[in-house]
Amino acid sequence: MAKITGARLIPDPSMTDAEYFEQRRTKSGPNVGKVVAQFNMLELIGGLARIEGRSEVQEAAAAKYRMLHERAQIGGAKAIDYEKAKVDSSGPREDMVEAIGAGARQEYEAATRFLGMLRSSLVERIVVHDMSISSIAGRGGHQMRSAKRELLAALDDLAVHFKMASRRAA
Repeated sequence: MAKITGARLIPDPSMTDAEYFEQRRTKSGPNVGKVVAQFNMLELIGGLARIEGRSEVQEAAAAKYRMLHERAQIGGAKAIDYEKAKVDSSGPREDMVEAIGAGARQEYEAATRFLGMLRSSLVERIVVHDMSISSIAGRGGHQMRSAKRELLAALDDLAVHFKMASRRAA
């Protein structure tokens, strides 16, 4: 599978606070203290990365949907060794991990209910499971265009549901 890369400005992780404030003093603009980072779009938005004509809002909605799906897997049932002595209770609390998973499950469930069974299935297969439009709709041009249109419309609606957009794009 080919890597599809994107680039974004992120805060420079190697910059100290003093260096940042010095740059803010001598330079202006929103990009002070930021660097360009390359990343794999397939990891961020799944199969949507292969689709042309998507908007940034649709990408953001897809990224959040995929992240919620992944976080919803966290904090499930796990084995407990009752013979092992509990030594240290510091560090990340297990109930916090479970709370993060429970919150993500609730938000993911609300998003899938909002989209409905068919539309959430389409979004999940492409965004979460990295499937292509042609593997879902077939090789026919009309079916592929129709599936793409439905996917992008579902992502527009999802962006409204996630409060990333005030209303669906026209």
